[in-house]
Amino acid sequence: MKVWKLAIAAAAVAFVASTAMAAERDPIPPRAPATAKADKNPVASSADSISDGKELFQEIGCNGCHGDAGTGDGPASAGLEPSPRNFTNPAWQQARTDGELRYTIFHGSEGTAMIANEAMFDDPNDVWHVINFIRSLKK
Repeated sequence: MKVWKLAIAAAAVAFVASTAMAAERDPIPPRAPATAKADKNPVASSADSISDGKELFQEIGCNGCHGDAGTGDGPASAGLEPSPRNFTNPAWQQARTDGELRYTIFHGSEGTAMIANEAMFDDPNDVWHVINFIRSLKK
């Protein structure tokens, strides 16, 4: 009986570990060309900018894959390989520049479900507000 319980506990731990790992298997490698790194955010991060960015994040539908809290667990994320980025990941946040985020938002990300969204932005600064919101999610 103890062996049976131990086997179930081990299987549960393995399942949870594999699920946690599937949430974002490889968060650090860039998905934008190196030239995108130099693009600087001209919009200062402020409460208004972050609020505007959050609103745009939801209007454009980023939360469909990335989730309302940016953890990569939106309703459309199930089964996506690779999984959507977890914007709360501090290692990923530190490894990516605002220019890389802008490039990926505008041009999409080859080999992923991330689509090009440049046409979704009416004002050139709107993408920078979204990036300020994404940056605010860092844990």
